Amino acid sequence: MSQTLLATLALVVAMSFTLGVYQKQHALQRATIFRELQEMAAAVGVETMEIIRTRAFDQAVVDGSVSGTPDDILLFSDSTDFGVSGTCAAFGGTAPCDDIDDFHNQQPIRPFVLGRDTIYFQVNIQVEYIEYNTLGEPVPSSTKTEYKRVKLAIQDYWRSGRYPYIPIPIKLERTFSYKF
Repeated sequence: MSQTLLATLALVVAMSFTLGVYQKQHALQRATIFRELQEMAAAVGVETMEIIRTRAFDQAVVDGSVSGTPDDILLFSDSTDFGVSGTCAAFGGTAPCDDIDDFHNQQPIRPFVLGRDTIYFQVNIQVEYIEYNTLGEPVPSSTKTEYKRVKLAIQDYWRSGRYPYIPIPIKLERTFSYKF
């Protein structure tokens, strides 16, 4: 009888130890996947920012109505006119998006290809005029300036409707300036 109890106790201790090891391995695996998804999201963000960077600063530049002087600011688009209807052609849509502010409020689903698998990320894009305060910090501007800030928020996107694995979006921002 005592041998049976000792054997049962040994099994309980062994199972508890094994369960603890498996739980630790599972947590480590989840943390590794989370870090890899963050890296992938950052890569998608950088790639998206590069797509935006290759566009003209403003529609006035595309139209050729600028002269290369500070008066060009008056020709720039109002911030209320930022964005286009539809999805940008750079993301598989039909809208031309030929200048930076055309990407405002776009929410493309961008792929990250891994061999035979593909992981998708949703990129929320915001564009705003900024100015620099007395401390040299960029702050949003209600008027046209020679600076536009592009802010990206990237999160994993699962077509099955699952919740994102990255609970807080990866943020990336860049300021573009118009050279007189």
